[in-house]
Amino acid sequence: MAVEYYLGTLDYLILFLILIISTAIGIKFKSIGKDTGKMREYFMAGKNMSMLPVIMSATSSMVSSVTTIGIPAESYKYGIQNWMLGVGIGVGMILAAYVFIPVYFQCGVCTVYEYLEMRFDKTTRYIISTMFIIQMILWNSSVLYTPVLAINAVTDLPIEISILVFGTICSIYCAIGGLKAVLWTDVFQTFLMFFTALILLIAGIVNAGGWTNVLDRSKEGGRLNAFNFQADFTTRYTFWNGLFQGMSFAVVAYGANQTGVQRLLSLSKTERAKSALLISAPLVSLLCVLSSLHGVILYAVYFMCDPILNNRETGLTKYDQIVPYFLISTFHSTPGLTGLSLSGIFSASLTTVSSVLNSLATITVVDFIHPIFQSLQRNENKSLMLAKGLSLAYGAICICIAFALTKAKSISQAGFLFNNTFDGPPLAIFTIGVLTKKGSGKSILFGLLVGISLTVWIGFSSLFSGYIEKPLPLSTNMCTTTLNLTYDYSPIEISNAIFSNATTVPSSQSETFILNKISYFWVRPISFVITFCCTYIAIFITGSKEDEIPPDSKYLSPVVRLWTKTDEVIDQQMENTNNFTLENFSAP
Repeated sequence: MAVEYYLGTLDYLILFLILIISTAIGIKFKSIGKDTGKMREYFMAGKNMSMLPVIMSATSSMVSSVTTIGIPAESYKYGIQNWMLGVGIGVGMILAAYVFIPVYFQCGVCTVYEYLEMRFDKTTRYIISTMFIIQMILWNSSVLYTPVLAINAVTDLPIEISILVFGTICSIYCAIGGLKAVLWTDVFQTFLMFFTALILLIAGIVNAGGWTNVLDRSKEGGRLNAFNFQADFTTRYTFWNGLFQGMSFAVVAYGANQTGVQRLLSLSKTERAKSALLISAPLVSLLCVLSSLHGVILYAVYFMCDPILNNRETGLTKYDQIVPYFLISTFHSTPGLTGLSLSGIFSASLTTVSSVLNSLATITVVDFIHPIFQSLQRNENKSLMLAKGLSLAYGAICICIAFALTKAKSISQAGFLFNNTFDGPPLAIFTIGVLTKKGSGKSILFGLLVGISLTVWIGFSSLFSGYIEKPLPLSTNMCTTTLNLTYDYSPIEISNAIFSNATTVPSSQSETFILNKISYFWVRPISFVITFCCTYIAIFITGSKEDEIPPDSKYLSPVVRLWTKTDEVIDQQMENTNNFTLENFSAP
């Protein structure tokens, strides 16, 4: 019979207060600033934000609940090799700070897709904007579902009702406050995320019997595979796919994605935006590496008594439930501590959901509605009401899609695939735009369509193929009626127990099509390379000798000056655009 744990009254109160505080911040910042009611204030926080909220928001928006719950579940099953994701993310954020962010300040845009129209044409802008909307709806749905999964692991609340309540509250406070509310709420929620990461680390090591036990058990279970240099694209996690996945993930998030770039554009100058991103880079890397380490520590805690295989005792059905289950089973006897420890998981979801909803409203209004209905662009009040309505509408759509994700085997795989599939092609186009003088609308369109078609096929066919790579050995051979005990076994007992009841994969999966076996960590890097190569093939065919823009163009990144002699011109452009006024949002 499953051992049931319940949240106490104080736990529920703490979780409720987190939502109330977030909503209160939205209401508070609704009335701050002399630009209140203006689109500039709503979408860009008045272009005068201080550094602290932007740094915290840049940290928290990258680390979602998919990270805090999904990555530990993956490292629990497959080992610590996915720690390289955090390292790659740090490198990618540095690249985004120096290569991409300055270009948007030079061009004076409020969405990254405006740049695409300036550099290429309207078609490119509309296609990639549409891809962003689809991608973010799917991604946001997975992020919304994750904390609900945590609630379901420890309460008898129906998943559907939890999704509806949580999603509705997120949508309301985002719609009320705009970007400034999102940024300041992220400060509060980022501290909660670090608190949960720290308390999970400490409690896990203590429950496992100390750091030495963690290392010994993880080694026996094959979890300390930190440096797997295999070049096999079908291996779920390796040194290389973790590094390149992390780099491409971060470069896209803060170089070619409105959600990440928008918070940096709320700062007044390029140097401030670069500094904010560089300061947040080690914080993001730390959270990602800790998430990977959490999974290995939990393996040591539930050593040879896997709580999912032992579901009669635990009631768990998915490995994505293992983090919240550990927190509840560890802290359930201390009033309020369970709710406080779970608050970091909720905060990781809140920061991402609110940021994405704000960005979706921005893109829809600025990239689609204003260009078509120019009279609406001059009506601040109607545009503002429309933006708020869109935030609520997108929230409702995400809630509906989140219902479908209850059938997903791995929330980490599903969430990352939603991002990976749509990220690679736009990243290739942005890279060509900011680093080269070549590329016309037609050549870009060819590369983009080919890249999108191939990567959507690879990504989603692998997701729905049912193929799951065989995890490292998991066992229930030494379970007792009470979990979280410290065990001391001989190496022979350990080896026999691990492999006598190891999990297996159906033999029919060996016949799975090879492309469906590709690790989801490779999808984004592969799609980037495919799109980049196809675009350059089209460029060569249509006339490779012709430059589309001059070498001193503001559309080129400042790093291009390393191989050109245009320093003075670019420096002047940077000076002229540091005082960006958001003309698109100015009243007539």
